[in-house]
Amino acid sequence: MVRLAWSMFDYAMYPLIMVLGMWLLYFLNIDLGWHAEELGLKPLELSGLVGILLMPFLHENMEHLFSNSVPLLVAGSFLFYYFKKLTWLISLVVWLMGGMILWCIGLPNTIHIGASGLVYGLVFFLLLSGIIRGHRNLAAVALLMVFLYGSLFWGIFPDYVLLIKENISWEGHLGGAISGMLMAVLLRNKGPQKPIENISPDDDDDTMDEENQYWMQEDDIANAKDPALENTESEKPSFTFRYVPKNANPWEQYE
Repeated sequence: MVRLAWSMFDYAMYPLIMVLGMWLLYFLNIDLGWHAEELGLKPLELSGLVGILLMPFLHENMEHLFSNSVPLLVAGSFLFYYFKKLTWLISLVVWLMGGMILWCIGLPNTIHIGASGLVYGLVFFLLLSGIIRGHRNLAAVALLMVFLYGSLFWGIFPDYVLLIKENISWEGHLGGAISGMLMAVLLRNKGPQKPIENISPDDDDDTMDEENQYWMQEDDIANAKDPALENTESEKPSFTFRYVPKNANPWEQYE
């Protein structure tokens, strides 16, 4: 666990760069009066498609920015740790696909901003990956994400959003969750897999991977005995060795 925590510092670099970019743009937007939030995603409008790319960097206030920064940093770090080079593909598809879903199902005349859609996509990808892969460490990460951000589940339901009466883009959350789960299914055979443990000789060969079968066959060949050699060994004559002292007559025993 200590080694995992130490390694996370290295893999948190890229998510941290994105989080810092979000904070930098937020303060520049306030100080310079850019009104950059108007460049957010606008559903069903061609001009709103640019918001798919810009939306994760735009936030309404400090609370909105902070609530997206922490889970994005944690989920992104775990993603880089377990999926290495696949992280770029996963993040890009979740980002674009989630934005397109939001653009299609969002209400007209609305503007959507924030990185919550991307957060939902990464979290749901890790959750479903930990379940369908049966990987112990990845499953532990999934449980950690549920413990820390269990309330995320309710953010994909419009009734919950109406109940709490907050300005929340449940369409963006739903789009991110769908894209994350879809990528988890499509990439289920890529990245970390459940390790094969405690294989007994009685197990069927179908339960073992090809590499284990190969080495077990090699061991059987190495340990097997040739029947012809076994018969030869049984027919070998037995000899009795006698010690003859130096300078003694070796033929004396036959005289």
